[in-house]
Amino acid sequence: MVDTVEAQAREDVEPTGGDGLGIAAFVTGALGLGPVAIVLGALGLSRWRRGEATHRSWPFAGLVLGIVGTLGWAVIGVIAATSGASAAERDLHAQADAVTLGNAVVAWYAENPGAAEVEVAVDGTSYLVGEDAIEMTLPADAEPSVAVDGVTAYDWCLTLGYAGGESDAVAYGATQGLLDACPEQG
Repeated sequence: MVDTVEAQAREDVEPTGGDGLGIAAFVTGALGLGPVAIVLGALGLSRWRRGEATHRSWPFAGLVLGIVGTLGWAVIGVIAATSGASAAERDLHAQADAVTLGNAVVAWYAENPGAAEVEVAVDGTSYLVGEDAIEMTLPADAEPSVAVDGVTAYDWCLTLGYAGGESDAVAYGATQGLLDACPEQG
């Protein structure tokens, strides 16, 4: 024998199959449109509570995806807003560039032993030592400038000026290496 259970539908609340808001909440949440998914999910849950929709899962999933999507976009926004090179990072790039330039000047003097003075300049996104291009690690908006004091292979000092760092310049001396500033020429 098989027992049957009779279920009685509530006559005062009949779902009309209006799951469109819930499905729209899920789709917009899956597409990353967080605030839209939150609104549609809340409206879809409201319709389900009033008995105007048959499924709670669509608007609930859309609401959850909307919250997660909104938080995700907020995190991405914070990362994007704070991802610029910090002043300390610019100082490190400037120091690396000063050492690279100093080594290039040493190499230039080694190749040109009788030369009196080396020409060092900035050319867009690179430095020029003589006619050799040296790659720049400082960002272009740091507006780097280069000056060389001294006239022989053993007494020169290079100053690399830049904007946006904790310091505004770094130096490299022929015999001293990396310096905060070039010593006074006497």
